[in-house]
Amino acid sequence: MQNVTKVTRGEKLYEGKANTIYATDNEFLLELESTNRISAGNGEKRDVVEGKGLTNNAISTALFKLFEQNGIPTHYVCEGSNEFSKVVRKAKMIPLEVIGRFIAAGSFCKRYNIPTGKVFKDMTFELSYKDDSLGDPFISETAAAYGLEIVSEESLYDIEYYTYNIGMCAQNFFKEFGLTLVDFKVEFGIDCETGELILCDEFSPDTCRLWDKYGNSYDKDVFRKDLGNVSETYKALLNIVQENK
Repeated sequence: MQNVTKVTRGEKLYEGKANTIYATDNEFLLELESTNRISAGNGEKRDVVEGKGLTNNAISTALFKLFEQNGIPTHYVCEGSNEFSKVVRKAKMIPLEVIGRFIAAGSFCKRYNIPTGKVFKDMTFELSYKDDSLGDPFISETAAAYGLEIVSEESLYDIEYYTYNIGMCAQNFFKEFGLTLVDFKVEFGIDCETGELILCDEFSPDTCRLWDKYGNSYDKDVFRKDLGNVSETYKALLNIVQENK
């Protein structure tokens, strides 16, 4: 990973549901800034949550550093120009959402008519084609590699391998704080400079489910299901992680 001490933020390149991307004075680096925006149901439900951007950036940064330490290449480079942002590697994103599940919850239960809380013997692995207009449909590995030709067979193998290790690292990380990682979603891209497959986007309460020992949610389900104060829940999660460093 390139050693970068300082970059200068440039123009805004893209504004997504939860993150804004800026150019920098290094052609292979970007600044990714988490925002206070939150959405669910492919953007059908939206709001602004005070402090969410700071929380997500801090949690995601901690996890990406952990992943790097465990041999998982990521786009993370260093802290950004403010507490909401980080400097990341520029990558060509692969239009797949990769979902790892340890416990049945959410849409998985509805699709297969199984009870919430069923614990799997091992982590399950699913792919969805990242396209809001299509509703991010689930697809097979062969459809991703050969039908849609959006990822090579080799990269798909690496994605599955990295996703499993990401899940195990994150599971152990949150377990230290008395939280259970139920499921998570990650995205990958191809580094524009090196051609390497790298983990991109974020790993935060927006992209995973976390339950405490009482079954309380510390994630976006609080927003999806109107379970309480989203801002306070996210701040509580950040405090848990910071106090247990």
